[in-house]
Amino acid sequence: MNSRFHVALLALFPLLLAAAIIALAQFKPISIKSDMLAILGSSSANNEHAATVDFYRAQKVLLAGQQSRLVFSITGDNAHQAYTELAIALEQLDVVIQEHQADLQQVIDFYTPYQGALMSQAYRQAIANPVKFSEYFTRQLTQTSSPWLSNSVGEDPSLATYSFVSTLGSAQALTLVDGKLQAREKTGEPVWVLIADSPVHGDSITGSIALADAIKSAISAIKNTHKSVEILYSGVLFHNAENAKQAKWEMNRFGAISVLLLAGFVLIFLRGMAPLWISSLTVVSAILAGVLAVWLVRNEIHLLTLVFATTLIGVAIDYAFHAMAHKSEQPCGYSPALQRGLLLALCSTSIGYLCFLTAPMALLQDVAIFVVAGLLAAWVFVRFCLPSARVNVTLRPHISRVAHKAIGWQHSIRRYAKALAVVITALCVVVWVLNPPKLNDSIASFNASSESLIAAQIAHGGYLSGGAQSHRVIVKGDDIQDLLVNEEMLIDSLAPSNAKTYGLSSLLPSEQRQKASLALYDQAIKTEVFSPITQFTGQNITTQNPAVLSFDVFLSGPLAATLPLPVESQGKVYSLMNVSGADALLLTQTCAQLQNCAVVDVAAQLSQILAHFHSSIHWALLVALIAIFIIFVVSFGIRSGVKMSAWLALTAFFIVTLISTNAAISVFHTLGLILVLALAVDYFIFYRQGGYSNETFAAISLSALSSLAVFAMLIFSKTPAISQFGAAVLVGLIVVYILAPLSIENKNEQE
Repeated sequence: MNSRFHVALLALFPLLLAAAIIALAQFKPISIKSDMLAILGSSSANNEHAATVDFYRAQKVLLAGQQSRLVFSITGDNAHQAYTELAIALEQLDVVIQEHQADLQQVIDFYTPYQGALMSQAYRQAIANPVKFSEYFTRQLTQTSSPWLSNSVGEDPSLATYSFVSTLGSAQALTLVDGKLQAREKTGEPVWVLIADSPVHGDSITGSIALADAIKSAISAIKNTHKSVEILYSGVLFHNAENAKQAKWEMNRFGAISVLLLAGFVLIFLRGMAPLWISSLTVVSAILAGVLAVWLVRNEIHLLTLVFATTLIGVAIDYAFHAMAHKSEQPCGYSPALQRGLLLALCSTSIGYLCFLTAPMALLQDVAIFVVAGLLAAWVFVRFCLPSARVNVTLRPHISRVAHKAIGWQHSIRRYAKALAVVITALCVVVWVLNPPKLNDSIASFNASSESLIAAQIAHGGYLSGGAQSHRVIVKGDDIQDLLVNEEMLIDSLAPSNAKTYGLSSLLPSEQRQKASLALYDQAIKTEVFSPITQFTGQNITTQNPAVLSFDVFLSGPLAATLPLPVESQGKVYSLMNVSGADALLLTQTCAQLQNCAVVDVAAQLSQILAHFHSSIHWALLVALIAIFIIFVVSFGIRSGVKMSAWLALTAFFIVTLISTNAAISVFHTLGLILVLALAVDYFIFYRQGGYSNETFAAISLSALSSLAVFAMLIFSKTPAISQFGAAVLVGLIVVYILAPLSIENKNEQE
């Protein structure tokens, strides 16, 4: 009973940490960020990325509405009827069907008062010359089927208003048939397109899953009724739902398997349930201390911080295993060697992680705070709480026998340590020369969506852009008028390539452009350019109350809701334009020359942020390795310190080489490498301090198996990022476990 009381008393330390977190939550709330931009922070170190970040901030707001957009395409013999049934089913789920087009006459009536100020580029060129305008007028008379012409010519016989409003219809990729949007396959087959808005906010995981499942059920019912109909769906809602369901499935399965394996390994190595209880309390103490530390110094934390800080588990539990293995041999207390080993392991790993504070990334700094605080709590628990508990821990006999045999093997293989090091080094160099490692910083690593959903998204992008290569461009200006001028500059720059553009300036030319058009219009009247119209209609073209259309008036018009309106950010105004039929390289070069616009490529931008994050990790990791080298030299002398550091560097070199032979190195491989190297440092130190003893070998073996149980099975995840992290840990732990004992010359073995 007394022993059980002491075991239970160990929970007091993590309970105190939990109480501190609860108390802190009452006075200092903290928010959790999931935006990739949030990892950049706002430090001056990011000035070189300031322009990209500013554009990205504005882009987020401009595209916010599209986060809720759902797109459906229906094909087949009964597609028209299926469209109607789908629209009804969606409305029953509170999904809002988008209105497709403003009333034609409303548009013409709105723009007619600005006769002469609004005109197309072709019209502007035509009225500069009487001969060209005569040809232009003759061509327009043949457009008898145009609803724009028949509805506008009575109010503006000069055709200026008609020239302007007719370009609005030609800019749309989809046609309106019976009130429904229609596209065409390359084969000519009609495709009915339905666009809607989801009522569920993107952050609501449960709501996203429920709505996505309900929509899929409705689609299945429609397809069962109309066997020949094919319905594709796309939208952020479906991606979020698929990724969330997959993550939940993996969390439940992998989590359960990890717990069972971890418990099994502890029970195989050590007798009784107390070791399992002690291991759990050590990890819980570390995690709670990490949360408390970040909560104290930050007002917000990135979700990825919590994900990557889980590497703390593998290192923290290592302390408990060494302490329990030692108690199996010396129940009365810790030897000076173990005490020094625990302290050195804490200092070396902590200093390594503290180097991440030098990285210009808020996320890395938070990971450093979380892990160091967690390691300190784990050390305090193992060093001071555990010895005070009267707990008997013993190794199982078969583990002692296996450890004894393994130590004998280690003694034998150490004779070839130098030769093995040379072989590994040569092998790595050859691989790097023949096939240098490549980096993979694609944001696609976060995506676990199905191939069918990705294919549907690509198909819908083609329908919405008319099949042409389409791009979105974000344009910046000091104010609305400067913004419109910059849009027009981009349009004029792309005109020679016959690119089609659509943006705010397509509906509202700048006042500068409108005034220039009025001047051309007046000049055309004076030079009798409009004489063909007068001869044909008997009406004289005159300028009556010339006016320009302002932005405020435009907002009250029928087309203001048909495109994302400009947003203000960091003292600038931003708008979004669609550009189709333009070469991507030409568009990028044009934006670079103008310097007031940028091509919107969300995947590329997030990948760029991820690449910057990856680069920061490399530099911080280098600083950490230098710090660990200094600790090794100071603690164990120059000879042993250099030898241990050389083996650590060779271990990292070998792990990176093995990973690079099968895949490009991603940031998640690198984060897995950090965990493995942290464990390697601990293994080196404990081998150096504890010698080739049964308890040291057992503790390191149990630590490696536990880390494999927690992390290595992530290799089976369908999310590439998680799978890459698991692969790095799996490969790295195997390498470290084999090479660590070869690198150490124990005190009792020195000759």
